[in-house]
Amino acid sequence: MMMFTWFNGKHDFLQYVTQIKSYQLEAERYLSSQSEVSGYCAVCRGVRKFTVNAGVYFGPLPNLREGLVCECGLGNRNRLIYSAIALETENYADVQMAILERTSVLYHRLQEIYPGIIGSEFIGKDIPGGTMHTACGISVRHESITGLSFSSCSLDVIVHNDVLEHVFDYKKALEELYRVLRKGGTLIFTCPFFFRLDREIQKARILADGSLELLMEPEYHGDPINPQGALTFYHYGWGLLDDLIRCGFCDVRVGVNYDVFSGLVSNNHPEYEYGNMLPIIIRAVK
Repeated sequence: MMMFTWFNGKHDFLQYVTQIKSYQLEAERYLSSQSEVSGYCAVCRGVRKFTVNAGVYFGPLPNLREGLVCECGLGNRNRLIYSAIALETENYADVQMAILERTSVLYHRLQEIYPGIIGSEFIGKDIPGGTMHTACGISVRHESITGLSFSSCSLDVIVHNDVLEHVFDYKKALEELYRVLRKGGTLIFTCPFFFRLDREIQKARILADGSLELLMEPEYHGDPINPQGALTFYHYGWGLLDDLIRCGFCDVRVGVNYDVFSGLVSNNHPEYEYGNMLPIIIRAVK
């Protein structure tokens, strides 16, 4: 089983960052120069070929967080969250789990192991949660992270994967995620995590009349439902852990699994002091 190192505060995390920095930069410089490397895939449970460049760049540098794509179709970030889910659920006989994506390769790989997993996508505003719609050629359940249709205390695990940065009312989203989990249930998620920030930076907001106000240069990420992409509202830092605790979560930690052979490395951002993101999972227990 892949090994995570867990942190609940900035100081110890930054010490870890300093310890691995020279190794990290050298390893990622080498990976960036390759088109393909061999490595261990926790999903395939064997050594496979990883395609280094998934077509996402920082200038001339490949974004390794989205790259290092295994033959199974999962890249660095998705194999990381897959391994975190496997670790979390290893002692469950029949886990009740939902993930806030449905059209992805990750969902299909998880469904092979967890046939009862509930997948969903955000189809659009003012759509009733739990309803089915056609998207990407398949029937897809709609869920909004700020208004989930799941009953209170109904899930053992809920997962979202680079969703929260696109949610303006993210504190409402955290409250909803807490509500639907059973006592002892776990929230597992990824988001771009700027580990030198104490509090989030807000890049855009929705005004009282429903209009959008950009506070910084707009940043969009890929969205399987919306070809225009999803707008980023926040860059999160350590204050996100405080927000989770205020919602009621009792055990909130950041986990990092830096493992070059497993293709789990940083995003390779050229602005190391700000933009660099290690392979991070955030875990919160109700």
